[in-house]
Amino acid sequence: MPAEEEQPLLLPDSFIMSAKNEADWLHIAEPVASANEGFSSPANAGATENRSSSPFLQRLQSVSIFISLILSPVAIILVSIWASTLGGVSWKEGEAKRVFNWHPVMMVTAYSVMNAGALVFRVSGTSSYQASVGSAPKERGIAKVTHASTWTLSFVFGIVGIIAVFQSHNDKISGYIANLYSLHSWVGITVMTLYSLQFLFGIFAFGGLLSGRRMLTNPLTMEIHKFTGTYIHILVTTTILLGIQEKEGFESCAYEVDSPDLMPVLNYGKIPYACKISHGLGLVILFMGLLTSFGLARFPVL
Repeated sequence: MPAEEEQPLLLPDSFIMSAKNEADWLHIAEPVASANEGFSSPANAGATENRSSSPFLQRLQSVSIFISLILSPVAIILVSIWASTLGGVSWKEGEAKRVFNWHPVMMVTAYSVMNAGALVFRVSGTSSYQASVGSAPKERGIAKVTHASTWTLSFVFGIVGIIAVFQSHNDKISGYIANLYSLHSWVGITVMTLYSLQFLFGIFAFGGLLSGRRMLTNPLTMEIHKFTGTYIHILVTTTILLGIQEKEGFESCAYEVDSPDLMPVLNYGKIPYACKISHGLGLVILFMGLLTSFGLARFPVL
């Protein structure tokens, strides 16, 4: 009786992430048998992705990233002007309102620096998403250092911003104010905690301190790190918008009307100057969040 011919193992088409060098690159799996296309190698698989990816979508993401980076210093300028219209800043006891003004300045500055740090891999062309379509160079050491440095600086700015709130609210001369009573403060503390965990995990897992631990440096860990980073960016955007809205409530941005306000655009001039600045700041923050989220999106190859 003739021996039964051995059949090759057929596997479904898939891309498998593998760690190489920095443990955060996205690679195509080793050649496997495909039920539909036979054998495929990393080289021709990457070429297929290049042909399938949308040049228009990639250009649109590049434009979004560029605009978001431009808006980062714009946000810092606007929040500085806003703080100036509210009386400026100070660290002196008895000047609680001016001490508090450090809070929005520091938080928006932290967000702007964080925004630049989040985009550094895409700007330098070293992101794993760009590697997956064959467009990223292998050297990403400078990008990693820049990313870590900007997030460290952002963390410091955030801590200073929180200190400013507690110092202004606990000023004996100006009068005591309750702490952590608003939704903005609750959300803010939560987001700051998540940011701190994300920051510390990134330093330990990808900063070389725990580079020998496979469980912490495998590709899945990197994918989770990137997802939570983008998620936190969205949360920070939301928290800042909540803070601007809360501050505007204290400053009374409404104007008086003696008839139905059916055409509010005609009454734009009645809005207080400080509120116009804060409105503009809020829109800039909103667009930064939208543009960065779109710029960091990993669209599937169709």
